[in-house]
Amino acid sequence: MSLLKTPVLFLDLQTTGAKPDTASILEMAWASLASEHIESSLIEQAEEVPRRIQFITGIYKKDMEAARPFASVFSDLKSFIDKNLGANPIAVIHFAQFERPFLLDAYEKLQEEMPFSILCTHEIAKRLFPNLPTRGIKGLAGYFGCPSGELKRASNHVQATQVIWQGLTAALSEKGIHSIEDLQKWLQDTPKAARVKYEYPLPKEKRLSLPKQPGVYRMMSRWGEVLYVGKATSLHDRVNSYFRGQKNRDTRKLEMLTQVWDLHVTPVGSPLEAALLETDEIKRLDPPYNISLKTGRRELAFFSRDFTSFQTEADENHCIGPFSNALALDSILKLSASLQDKSFNENMFYEPIDATLLEQGFDLFCERHGFSKDAFTSVRSILAVGLNWYRQLEEEEETEDLEEVEASETSESNESTPEESEEEILEVELTPEDLADKYERHFIRSAATYLRTKRLTKLLNVHIQIEETMTLKIQNGKVVEPEAPLIKQRGSWKDLSIDTYDRMTVLFTELNKLKNQDRKIDFI
Repeated sequence: MSLLKTPVLFLDLQTTGAKPDTASILEMAWASLASEHIESSLIEQAEEVPRRIQFITGIYKKDMEAARPFASVFSDLKSFIDKNLGANPIAVIHFAQFERPFLLDAYEKLQEEMPFSILCTHEIAKRLFPNLPTRGIKGLAGYFGCPSGELKRASNHVQATQVIWQGLTAALSEKGIHSIEDLQKWLQDTPKAARVKYEYPLPKEKRLSLPKQPGVYRMMSRWGEVLYVGKATSLHDRVNSYFRGQKNRDTRKLEMLTQVWDLHVTPVGSPLEAALLETDEIKRLDPPYNISLKTGRRELAFFSRDFTSFQTEADENHCIGPFSNALALDSILKLSASLQDKSFNENMFYEPIDATLLEQGFDLFCERHGFSKDAFTSVRSILAVGLNWYRQLEEEEETEDLEEVEASETSESNESTPEESEEEILEVELTPEDLADKYERHFIRSAATYLRTKRLTKLLNVHIQIEETMTLKIQNGKVVEPEAPLIKQRGSWKDLSIDTYDRMTVLFTELNKLKNQDRKIDFI
């Protein structure tokens, strides 16, 4: 019987850890080639699923309400095998060296013999495609044409394994391997080959023929799915850079390149045009391998004039913005409230700091600069000082890069990284001098963030002439044809979304790059 017609069981497990002595089976899914749908069951746990595992598997506390007893789920699997596959079937599992110990442990607890033998598609792929960049389930399934997805749940993995099995059996058939017996002998006789050089499905001539001009490229799957959208100053150089080198390669990028069979490119006249097109294309296509510039769950923040409230959409009362999130000014908002309440907020800088030390640091800050505490009566009075300092730095050309200012809007990243543990943070003994320095940084960063919103707003309706090479017209946050009449109107973010925010941010960034290159830019 041919491989593709041989009745096999497709099986996948999700677990709470790496080994059965310290973890348990969390979810199991199975199907046969003839199955109309994939069977899937969550398994009851003695303890709550760790948060890290919840994130990895996409199985959360509310999902576990549908979990069933361990023995009941395995009983359903046995019934499925008896009804659809008969005695001694073969279970096809991707990367079976992970599942096998859990299955052996489960059947030992049930005091039963495991009712199937196991065939690993990962082991087959290692021999068939030794130079493929990755043989992980997501990359390999994409190589054979399975739509890209998160592949978190066991049922998703079973579906991917079915696609991989079909692709592998077709490739094995070309080698004269047509039956399970042929395959088992081939696996026994064929050693694992060492990877020599990555071989990509994208034809080499496709990327080598790209023009050396700015543009946007889209990396396409076998069936036309857009996997990734990027911009380039030189399409030829940027795209080909993905395929160079063997060592220390990014695993996620290799997973993507394993699935790339084609390229769609749009050449444009300048890097600025490429950057603007890229952000719009990412929003339109939502490619799975893009991270930046995706809408996701991101929301803008607009503050009231007195900074006492904020909301996610602009209106007449909330017109200070847009900020990339509600925490953009969090430290100076807490400072202002602390000064009014005459009680310093211990979480002013996103990590617990003794209130007395915070006050001592602010007293030293005021002493350094000749300020009176009473001078800071509002958020605006704090911003006024920061704006004065920031503009002085701009004149001295010592201001932070735009990317650093943007990063400072996500306030936690200013002082500590998510990977730092509380113990590591507490090991540092802060002094009033440290806190005075911190206040200075936050005054300047908050001012830079605030000033940036003003500059983004000015770009909503503007006519830009870049030397004699390019004319750019923006109306209500959108790029329009150069021939379009210029409509002079005050910029407003009412009814505008994160799409416009990203577009204006990209425009702002690219204009700053041109300015740093001493390019002449006129705003008409």
